Amino acid sequence: MTVIRRLALYVALPLALVAVAGYGWYQFGDTGKRWRYEDALAGYCQGLIPPEESAVLTDYDTGAGLPLDRHYGGSGGYEYCKVGRQVLTIARIPADARDDDGRRSVFDALRPAPAGTLPLPLGGGWHGYTNRASAAVVLTCEGQDASVVVAAAPSGRDVAGSATARLLTATAERAAGHWDCEAGTGGATPDDYPEPQEKSRFEAEGTCAGLPLRDRDDVDWIKETTASPGTAPLESCVLGAAVDAENRPELLSLTASFGPFAQAVVPFGDGEPQPAGGSGGTHWATAACPGATARAHFRVHTETPAGEDDDAFARAALTAFAERSARQHGCTDLRLPR
Repeated sequence: MTVIRRLALYVALPLALVAVAGYGWYQFGDTGKRWRYEDALAGYCQGLIPPEESAVLTDYDTGAGLPLDRHYGGSGGYEYCKVGRQVLTIARIPADARDDDGRRSVFDALRPAPAGTLPLPLGGGWHGYTNRASAAVVLTCEGQDASVVVAAAPSGRDVAGSATARLLTATAERAAGHWDCEAGTGGATPDDYPEPQEKSRFEAEGTCAGLPLRDRDDVDWIKETTASPGTAPLESCVLGAAVDAENRPELLSLTASFGPFAQAVVPFGDGEPQPAGGSGGTHWATAACPGATARAHFRVHTETPAGEDDDAFARAALTAFAERSARQHGCTDLRLPR
């Protein structure tokens, strides 16, 4: 009996030491830290957050790095979670959904955060954007009449840059698998997203290209982004004046919204939304785009009270802007305000 007890002790003691060592390695070692992080992600935000791309923003910290995980809207709702200082919204959005009932919905989370930077194409062949204050990627699901959208809004002073872009694209691929969404994806995104700078109206070659600016001496500068061939769900062009070195006000802004971002545009007026219209310096146009039930939405807004001549120019600018943007996105049936 004594021999058996000794043998049991000899066997149990090494096993206990191995267990203690293994626990210490799991708790304090770098590999163990990564494993704990991956274990936490398996049940976090429906398991949609990729370990490698998110760890860049969290440093494998499961406490401070993964502090918020919520689901809104029941079975057809969306995920709302934090990865480091990035607040993510992950959703499958039916093409017939609209933000027209006044209640808070996923569309409120998708709206771009205010920024001094225009929406830049996400790049890499992805259908997405970043304005350095927010970013998003859209995957159109084949045969589902729906889109998978992953959006980010950094908290604090964080910038939605290259690390955010990589997180969004990797998360979108996971989300597409989660919702059985077959969609085209892209490749590597850029390492940087430089802010567009003011330049002469005669240098327009991107989102401001084609606007009737040659005789507009009141337009001292424009700000535009690259007019990517149909990959940016948001586009913008801004025209401005130069009163002096410190006072450089915006005169007119033009925006284009596609897919879920067009669905997020609140209809103007009462009743059924009109395909085109406006007055007083604010006008809109729409177009039918391939693979999308919601019509693309184009808008012009003058920043100062508009006279008759200014209103005519705003409509002419919208026409040129919408024609260029619709053509690049393969959209047809462009409806313009009269």
